[in-house]
Amino acid sequence: MPIDIETLNGPQREAVVTIDGPLLVLAGAGSGKTRVLTYRIANLIENHDVAPWEILAITFTNKAAAEMRERLNGLVGPRCRGMWVSTFHSICVRILRRWAEEIGYPRSFTIYDTDDQKRLYKEIMAELDIDPKRFPVNALMNRISTAKNELVVPGDFEQQASDPVGKVASRVYSRLQERLKAANAFDFDDLLLYAYLLLKNHEDVRAAYQQRFRYLMVDEYQDTNTVQFKLVSLLAAKYRNICVVGD
Repeated sequence: MPIDIETLNGPQREAVVTIDGPLLVLAGAGSGKTRVLTYRIANLIENHDVAPWEILAITFTNKAAAEMRERLNGLVGPRCRGMWVSTFHSICVRILRRWAEEIGYPRSFTIYDTDDQKRLYKEIMAELDIDPKRFPVNALMNRISTAKNELVVPGDFEQQASDPVGKVASRVYSRLQERLKAANAFDFDDLLLYAYLLLKNHEDVRAAYQQRFRYLMVDEYQDTNTVQFKLVSLLAAKYRNICVVGD
């Protein structure tokens, strides 16, 4: 059924009907950001013959993704099931489950949660005789997590590390990735890092997703980090139809 965009205010309506090229929407809390995104998606499907599977909508929490899917179901019905409406991590898991073998992992890889990850860190620190009182495990985990989100791989991290914590973290980082690879496992940060490396280094995979996703939408854009920004940039490079919403 036709989407009634007349219920939107002026700025909301402008964001919904502007469909070609990059679009930045700045909006505060409670200003109808989710409404704009869902109506924009519905407008693409109903009025511009865009197939649901050609749309990728990215949110930052599972709760926000579920809310968006529910609203879309009310606007376009069952067709929203063919659409990717997910968090960054969920999207990367989906891509890696399909293509993990391209980077030397089985599709049945394991994902380590925070407890698994911390246990592995402690084992590695014991193996490397690192004093946890001098170098707390959480400090090392945060340092390595930041590196992964900045797309810094172990070899580069080692070259860049100059302070005592950084030098210790570089030793742990190298061993961590060896242990994760041996276990056919990723931690949460790896999901984004390796999905990006997969898309960047495998032209056929990258081209397939660039062709598929003609329209991309990102909520809470102000919270994106380096790897998330690079992922979105890669996926949107072909059509450049990307809409980002941020505070």
